[in-house]
Amino acid sequence: MQENWIFMIYLAVCAGWDGRTRRIPNGLTVLGLAGGVMMVGMQGMWTAAGLHGVGVAAGLHGAEAADGLQGVQTATAVQAWAFAAMAAFGRAVIAVAAGMCLYRFRVIGAGDVKLAAVIVAWLGFAEGGAGIFAGLCLGAVWSLGRLARRRILWKRFSYLAGYVRDYLATGKIAAYYNRERDGDEAAIPLGVCLAVGTVVVMFFVGNGA
Repeated sequence: MQENWIFMIYLAVCAGWDGRTRRIPNGLTVLGLAGGVMMVGMQGMWTAAGLHGVGVAAGLHGAEAADGLQGVQTATAVQAWAFAAMAAFGRAVIAVAAGMCLYRFRVIGAGDVKLAAVIVAWLGFAEGGAGIFAGLCLGAVWSLGRLARRRILWKRFSYLAGYVRDYLATGKIAAYYNRERDGDEAAIPLGVCLAVGTVVVMFFVGNGA
């Protein structure tokens, strides 16, 4: 569908931006969220208008009935758009709330959390969640490969063990990753992984439909 290609292009822009600058601008996130809410609302409106129109048309006849049908369809379509749009926005809010738990430990970046929210707003929890999971798996493989190639895998595991030990002992939440302290040798552009994983899932679901 056309909206899928639009979203794939958006994800490609986010991936390119994150890969080049290691950040995703807030403006790009807001644009994606607004587009997702609008598009999901339109899908809900088209579905409701089509289904309700078929059901009502079966019991109405003549010009007067046609006018009544048009009014009913319009009201139903507007309500369906509002409901679907609010549902998409609600999914984004839930995704941000969940992602902030990881961001609080600085395991992922704020831009990655916001991109995940845009993904579930567009695709829903099932398909969007599958895309995010695929992206996280891709990121884990990329990160391990990067650490192994730079021969700092054991160093990072030792740091992780010390981080967990300190947290359990003190209960204080500190940033796991600090760019000024740790540099870029262990970091990957996770937004690229989320975008690629989501596109792969979209192709898989689309081909399986």
